[in-house]
Amino acid sequence: MIDVAVIGAGSAGLVAARHLISAGLRPVLFEAAKTIGGAWTPSSAVHTTSSDKRQSQHDDEYHHPASKMWSGMRTNLSKYTCQYTDFPWPEEASTFPTGEEIHDYLQSYSDTFLQEDPSSCEFLMQCRVTNVSCCSTMPLSTDNEEANYKVEWLDVTTQRTHCRDFGGVVIASGFFHTPCMPSFLNDKINSKNDSSGKRPQILHSSQYRTHEQFKGKNVAVVGGSFSSLEIASDVSKSAARVVSILPSIPWVIPRWIYKFHPLLSSEPVGNTKTITILPSDLALYQRTQPFQGEVTELTPEMCQERHQYVQSLVGRKQRFSPLGEPTNWNEPTIVAISDEYVDLVNEEKIHAIQGRLVGINDDGSLQLDTWSQRSQWSQPATEAHDALADIDCVICATGYKPNLHNFLSSEILSTLDYDQDDKFSPLTLAFDTLHPSLPNLAFCGLYKGPYMGVMDLQARLAAKLMSGSISIEDEAYKSALKTSETMRKSSPRQQFPHFYPDLMDTLIQVLNQGDPSDCDGKFGIVIPPLYQKDERLREQCRLDLTREIKRGQDGSRMPKLVLSSILGSWSYDRKIVHLQTGKHEHVSGTVKYSKYWTRDCDEDNNTALPGVDNPVLYREDGVYEFSPTQKFDVFREYEYEVKDDALEIYFVEGGKRAHMFLSLKFVPTVEEEGGQWVKATSDHLCIKDLYSATFRVKLNGLSASEIIIKYRVKGPAKDYESTTILMPVAGQQ
Repeated sequence: MIDVAVIGAGSAGLVAARHLISAGLRPVLFEAAKTIGGAWTPSSAVHTTSSDKRQSQHDDEYHHPASKMWSGMRTNLSKYTCQYTDFPWPEEASTFPTGEEIHDYLQSYSDTFLQEDPSSCEFLMQCRVTNVSCCSTMPLSTDNEEANYKVEWLDVTTQRTHCRDFGGVVIASGFFHTPCMPSFLNDKINSKNDSSGKRPQILHSSQYRTHEQFKGKNVAVVGGSFSSLEIASDVSKSAARVVSILPSIPWVIPRWIYKFHPLLSSEPVGNTKTITILPSDLALYQRTQPFQGEVTELTPEMCQERHQYVQSLVGRKQRFSPLGEPTNWNEPTIVAISDEYVDLVNEEKIHAIQGRLVGINDDGSLQLDTWSQRSQWSQPATEAHDALADIDCVICATGYKPNLHNFLSSEILSTLDYDQDDKFSPLTLAFDTLHPSLPNLAFCGLYKGPYMGVMDLQARLAAKLMSGSISIEDEAYKSALKTSETMRKSSPRQQFPHFYPDLMDTLIQVLNQGDPSDCDGKFGIVIPPLYQKDERLREQCRLDLTREIKRGQDGSRMPKLVLSSILGSWSYDRKIVHLQTGKHEHVSGTVKYSKYWTRDCDEDNNTALPGVDNPVLYREDGVYEFSPTQKFDVFREYEYEVKDDALEIYFVEGGKRAHMFLSLKFVPTVEEEGGQWVKATSDHLCIKDLYSATFRVKLNGLSASEIIIKYRVKGPAKDYESTTILMPVAGQQ
């Protein structure tokens, strides 16, 4: 049996080991930490390998050196994407798992497939690989019986060095390994000279653990990625002030979005399509046509088309926020996923500035270059200076780079054309996995944007090649290397080197020697279980997708989507008609739906900003025209809250929530009279008066562009109809 060194026991290393065993090879996993899980290990964790379980019961918690988790962090991709091809999540698992849930998933995967048995698998924990080199001069042997690579490592516990030859090596040490900081900040971090005592604390996002450690502080978060926006949102719960410094403006979409999808029903309904609310990855990662090969470079026209598509999803909310939209549609789209960021910016809980952090002044204030309307970098504007005074802490969500130069020989690095400063694509590889000049050496999960499905297919490809069950023709290698080189040289670069579905389809075609038959296209949705041959698992995957789509169409997810869509300021016009007398009354003014609010009387009791599930406050201010000569000012407040599958509205009296007014249920259909309208109805008996309510909301992407609220009120002394039309305030239509 051939021994294969697997460097890293995170999500990539575990799946590599599993497929090496299936191919009849013996993996030896090297992990520098005490636990498996890599970046997905909670910031404080106990030992989790089979050999360490008894010992770990007596150990204190310790910080995993590779952990990138913070308290409460959730994935920005759903469990349908965050899974291996043959290891589905249980149905009751969170749709968007926490970091802890992902780690438990990896632990369960390891327990299922990697029970430590010296004859089939070996874990070397707390063993840091220091060098991987070729055993002989180039070219290496493709005979798996020969030793091709020498691996040297340090046992961290004993500080003894070891060396051993292997028939193959899988590099699974992770792309997100070494934190990157702006170069000028490194001097600030390392310097102990701060005579003024005003220099802010400087952290990398990998060091962020919880918002509570920043209570009452002024925090600047640097970067425009998922982690930057999510950390800015999280820290706003406790910080006194949050400034978000973005080098470019991304499109920000929430975890749940809607698309029109054929209605799934037990009864035939033809080709009817309806609003379907799905995890964003299921809505975005779909095939619209058969795979024709990867797109290596985007033309301006292709970029414009993608911007237009994302804008159609987002609607007007971002356009009219202080954040604004991306302006250069000739360059590739940048998309960040965050549920709360745009709303927090809109409600001035986060101050967003487009610019680059370029220095820290002697007084501790932050120096920026900000983007001017002349489309060139200029000196900081006064507003930016004002916003960045008195900053207590700077959190840099400025990315990572791999550490391959710390343990791969110069000969191997030269063959791979390695660039340690390239955070986009540091290696030239075929299928992001292999190089023909380095047989039996493979990379798994070492690319920007590592998805578990891709890791699974990369691991399967490496195992099949090392076991000799498949081979790749020279022309296929040459074509794949050229694709890699083109992507590395592209300018401007895409957000990620590969479009996820394209890379999945490319890998499965290589594995199947040109046959893409594993790519199941019933719904067009790309998820890992459809890329393997176990028909039982594939059918279960189809059932899971069907169930998810039906839930997205039954109206139960509509309240939360609608409540998010109506946040902000509106003008309103209300007409009241008394049916028996024919008398007309009129009310007009403004309405504001606020998500992050507190009562003045409660401020002393609040320790954190209300979170994502906080009730939305409806505040109406207007003028009531009782008659042509009688007018008076009015205001009213309600609280809106999602409970299960209903949108509940409560009276607010004396500044406090009173009894419930309405419980709105949305019908799972859409009316297309001049737009995409969704509707909810409710009846409420208020003492002796029956209120029959109809709410209609016109959706423009994830933003509402019009709201119509109708009441039919009937009782012993009341018989009237009230129709209120809300439109975005001037300038935000």
